[in-house]
Amino acid sequence: MPFRKRRSLAVTIPLLMSALLLAALAAMSVASYVELRRALVDVATERLRGAATQMANVFGVSARQRIAAMLQLKQRPEIAAYLKSRDATQEAPMRQAITTYLGAAIELADVELWDTSGKRVFVAGSAFSELTDGALAEHIAQLNSPSAVVGALRLEADTLLYPVGGRVVDGDEFLGYIVERRRLSNALQTQQTVTLLSGLIGNAASIVIGNQDGSAWTNLSKAVTGIPITAAGGERLWDYERAGMRRSYALAAPIPLTPWIIAIEMPRAVVLAPADRFLFRAIAIATAVLLIAAAIGWLTTRRITTPLLQVTEAAEAVAESRPHVRLEIERTDEIGRLAESFNTMAEKVELGRADLELQVELRTSELRAANRELEAFSYSVSHDLRAPLRAIAGFVQILDEDYGETLAPDARHQLERVQVNARRMGQLIDDLLAFSQIGRTTMFRQTVDVAALATSVAQEAIAASGRDIGLSVSALPPCYGETALLNQVFVNLVSNAIKFTAKVPNPAITIGCTTNGDTAYFVRDNGVGFDERYAEKLFGVFQRLHRNDEFEGTGVGLAIVHRIVSRHGGRVWAEGKLNDGATFYFTLPSAAKAPEGKPA
Repeated sequence: MPFRKRRSLAVTIPLLMSALLLAALAAMSVASYVELRRALVDVATERLRGAATQMANVFGVSARQRIAAMLQLKQRPEIAAYLKSRDATQEAPMRQAITTYLGAAIELADVELWDTSGKRVFVAGSAFSELTDGALAEHIAQLNSPSAVVGALRLEADTLLYPVGGRVVDGDEFLGYIVERRRLSNALQTQQTVTLLSGLIGNAASIVIGNQDGSAWTNLSKAVTGIPITAAGGERLWDYERAGMRRSYALAAPIPLTPWIIAIEMPRAVVLAPADRFLFRAIAIATAVLLIAAAIGWLTTRRITTPLLQVTEAAEAVAESRPHVRLEIERTDEIGRLAESFNTMAEKVELGRADLELQVELRTSELRAANRELEAFSYSVSHDLRAPLRAIAGFVQILDEDYGETLAPDARHQLERVQVNARRMGQLIDDLLAFSQIGRTTMFRQTVDVAALATSVAQEAIAASGRDIGLSVSALPPCYGETALLNQVFVNLVSNAIKFTAKVPNPAITIGCTTNGDTAYFVRDNGVGFDERYAEKLFGVFQRLHRNDEFEGTGVGLAIVHRIVSRHGGRVWAEGKLNDGATFYFTLPSAAKAPEGKPA
């Protein structure tokens, strides 16, 4: 698609409308999405808090029942009697009482009797491994109470166990400990618990129970890891990801009468699903609105751009002088008025162009006549004026040859003055002819080696002067121009420098260039210089700043330089001071211009 087409109003206006609408819809959608997410997280937080609190109460009731049952068991006389006597006859009634206590949980738990040092002296039920060393010390620290307490969860082998028990005393006598060690398993998660949790927060939620310091966790089926929750975190909303579970939100509550904490987990994706659905729907709605807006914008702008395109094409036709086709736009709005105004303007432009072409033809005819008159004048100057000058010069030479020795000194001086002025008049005619012909000469431009041209011209001019003049030519970049005319530029400037250094003891000429944006060539001398107040006069015809008796010249050489440089599209200027030399600068087209050999 061309650049002009891409910038058409038929494209830019719908795009601009769509971009503005997209920005507005995006801002609204993002703001709504963020607020909806925040609201969903707040709702989930409240639901998780309520569920965690109720589930903690449910497990608290179970813990209270375990403690009450343990208190009853601990107070049976058979327990105290056995710990006192270790009489084997007491084992049968004691085992019967423990079996009744354990009931259906006999496959999940055991009941152990410890002496005062913690050594197990009796066990009934599942009979877990006897505790020793650090594990035993931890249990004693947790259960060292005259009442019954629930201890912390502990991973033993591959099983999470927790103790319930306390000290056994008879009066003031400490007899030992009674301890129930029970496996925490799915048996605790009764159907009532599952139903309650689903009603509170939905089927996607899950329960994990652990110690309040976060040291052990279970999902009531097996031990789990990667849960960062601790009771020290308070009732904050936790956001984490653990093995076997998607990234989840969780909120915890302590279970009464236990050192445990229960956490309700809810997958983050489930909580934020309404927000994600809203975002997808918003994107779909925004896309549909954008397409509709783009279509409306395109249809609207076509009603504007189609007639504008016709006006543009008609204006281009007028600008390129092609035949104008009258616009036929039947509208009563501003575009219709524009078409009518354009038609009126185009008619006036065509009339003006016809008149201008007539005027140009008349002026061209007058210019051709003037050029013919100028050529006739040049011919007259070249032939009619030269003949009398040659006659004067010839008669002066005859007088000099025939009567030169007999003439008085004053008469001889007058005769020499006539001879000198005749030669000066001839030189002036030659310069004027050269000046007038510069503007009519066809230029054949090509790449010019300026350094070689300047060096050749300067060396020839210095040799012809017969004087010892220092010459310095710097490296000069090539230019694009007419070789013969540029040769004349350097001839005139170097001759000018040689002439005005005639009265200095050590004459020197420097040819070089400066580069400050454009390349400027220069010819510098250390001659008599000039007053810079009159620098602009140097390049006019017959403009001289020195008398003829000081320095010869016709006052046309620098005017020729100015005209040649101007025809090349450059400019020329001069800098100098009295008795401190002068520098003449000029610019020329770069060598990277038009193809070589093409007439200008």
